[in-house]
Amino acid sequence: MALQPFRDWLVQKSWAQGVYYSKAVAWLLPPAALAADAAYFTIAQQHRPQGVAGLLAWQLTAELFFITVILVDRYAPRLRGREGALNTACAGAMLLATWVGAVHGAMWGDLSIYAAGATFVAAVMCTPSPVRKPMYLLSFGALSLAVALRGYAGLALLAALVNPFCILVLCTALDELMLARNAELYAEMQRAESECARADKVLYNVLPASIADELKREDKVNAVKFDNMGVLFADIAGFTSFSRSLPPDALVLVLNQIFSAFDGLVEKYGLEKIKTIGDAYMVVAHHRLDSLGRLALDMGEALQRYNVANGTQLAMRIGMHAGPAVAGVIGVKRFLYDVWGDTVNVASRMESSGEPGAVHVSEAVYLQTRQHFAFAAREPIELKGRGRMATYWLLGPSAPPRFGMETAGAAPG
Repeated sequence: MALQPFRDWLVQKSWAQGVYYSKAVAWLLPPAALAADAAYFTIAQQHRPQGVAGLLAWQLTAELFFITVILVDRYAPRLRGREGALNTACAGAMLLATWVGAVHGAMWGDLSIYAAGATFVAAVMCTPSPVRKPMYLLSFGALSLAVALRGYAGLALLAALVNPFCILVLCTALDELMLARNAELYAEMQRAESECARADKVLYNVLPASIADELKREDKVNAVKFDNMGVLFADIAGFTSFSRSLPPDALVLVLNQIFSAFDGLVEKYGLEKIKTIGDAYMVVAHHRLDSLGRLALDMGEALQRYNVANGTQLAMRIGMHAGPAVAGVIGVKRFLYDVWGDTVNVASRMESSGEPGAVHVSEAVYLQTRQHFAFAAREPIELKGRGRMATYWLLGPSAPPRFGMETAGAAPG
């Protein structure tokens, strides 16, 4: 376990606990003191027990001390949760406990408030450095002096110091126990955070960030309708026949290398990968359709780079359409984020009716992105369920055209 992060965490935790305790005492001390001191004001001053004035001064000082801790926490952010401020507050609390122990213990044998203050220092305001043991020794020395000044000596002095000694031994043991327990708690928190980070990494790889956040926050995901979603399908032409000559591990390696390159491009353009089915790859864009077009062009270039590096001749058919669609999560186990609607069907048919090495788009894509790209009109084609549709080849953002098309209006070879 890293020492400094633990020290920082323990200081923050102890300071927060100390502030919470201070708020409670600041509210409870005035009525408690008033109830305890009321009897002293019903009798003449000359008949009041010795030490009442000191007790009243302690009560006032204690109230001011706890109010100061609260004010520092609220109005002094540079001191809040710092180790020096925590040690100072710890020393102040021990000083108050020693003071009341000297007044009550030496005079009336009442060490209850002293014990409460000392155990508060040990159990609540846990400092990461060994500053409390010297305070305990100094406190015991101060109490011994107070008892001795009262005229105690010999066995009477020893008897009077038994209870303070036992309290401070208890505080020392409690101090070590709390430090060990805090170390265990910190280690468990670190393990839990590490596991949570690993789970989040998997979740954010499976689902879009906004969907993953909603699932974590509400334990469910509501379906969302988009008025204009861009959908892209890409498929490696002839991959089925190509894969017959490959062993299974090599086949997986090929797809992993190609699709990993695509994943990087999707992240670059801030789009959402929906899924892969065999050698097919699906991506959507909620807003910027031009980014989806640039992705399509870059995917073709990425596949060409793979061919050059590996001596293959793979080509992709890419199809794009834009329109209304619904997105959501299916199921509660092994859930899947998916997109549905006629827009998805048309985008899939744009891909299947395209040509290897080309980006085939609908008229909706053409109309929305023609200011960003160069297109070539294709002869209207018959699409199942849609009849004849005007479609286009996406050539590139500027001349020279991409995917081997040399003139606007040329069909892919």
